[in-house]
Amino acid sequence: MRAFAFGVLLAFAGLPACTCEKQAPNTDTVADKTTPKTTQEPAHKPNDTKPLIDLPELAYMPAEAELVAHVDIQRLLESPLWHANHGLMTDDPEARRTLDALTKCELGLDTLRTLDLAVDSRGQRVIASLQGAGIGDEERLKCVGDTLFKGDESRWTTATVAGETTIRLDGGAAIGHIVANDRLVFASSDWDAALRERISGGGRSPATGPLGEALLALKTDRSIWFAGRLPMLRGQAENLRSLSGAVDLDSGLALELSMVAASPKLANEISAEMKRRLGNMRTRLKEAKLPEAALERIELEVEASTVRMRASLEIAEITALRTLLTRSKTPPPVAQKTVISPSTAP
Repeated sequence: MRAFAFGVLLAFAGLPACTCEKQAPNTDTVADKTTPKTTQEPAHKPNDTKPLIDLPELAYMPAEAELVAHVDIQRLLESPLWHANHGLMTDDPEARRTLDALTKCELGLDTLRTLDLAVDSRGQRVIASLQGAGIGDEERLKCVGDTLFKGDESRWTTATVAGETTIRLDGGAAIGHIVANDRLVFASSDWDAALRERISGGGRSPATGPLGEALLALKTDRSIWFAGRLPMLRGQAENLRSLSGAVDLDSGLALELSMVAASPKLANEISAEMKRRLGNMRTRLKEAKLPEAALERIELEVEASTVRMRASLEIAEITALRTLLTRSKTPPPVAQKTVISPSTAP
């Protein structure tokens, strides 16, 4: 579903165009930004109709979602990490083309504020919700479609159903709904009915479904946060019930993870394995003469069935690690063979 990526590209392809000043948090749409921790196992069943915790960012996400994520686009744009690495994206021809189309249609991504995503358990159904000034303007969206799909207009069509304008991508593989002038939401076609129900104020939040437990540990005052279950993963991850985390980009990169294991015994085993791998990584960094300070800042703790990890990297450390990874992927130079001709042979 290539065209469905438009929802995400809208939020990211033109990010370097932002030169705006830092915005204050949106107090109209975000409630209490820090969720208190709990030391007890939540007695929450997936079919409960009352959520343990709910967030405005989940307003258009259905209860069946097993992974949700939120990106504060403006904070991402202002981060030192973005300024040091945005060229990695803008060098991509397709991203550049999308960025140019957005700029032409007066939808530069400096106007966007947030991107929210929801994914089902199989990773096949997706909902992407974009918020930003003018993102729901029909004329601007028509301009984007005409520009991006010039010569193949059938990939981007609009239709009015019950007085509502919808966007159909790739023959309806994904459907976009203009919720308001500052809100545009796309859904995979087989999740569109659930999205329409949520838009109308019905349905249930992911907080009442499989994600209720993971959402409890969220710190939603960070640049990026996410929560999900891991039933499809293998290896050590199959012993985890849920995972949630937050990424702070205001200075370097700081990560916090909260992993709920199937039992306290498994939580301790997972923690021990992570510590073992960190020890191996410390050896590699030392051999490569790279700073080990980042590993010293990694904290691991176990509380009942929950494993918590905190880590942070400074910009200089990120650059050094990226250089190491790039160097490890570079093939060694091909040795030149010396050819001795009969006339030069001794």
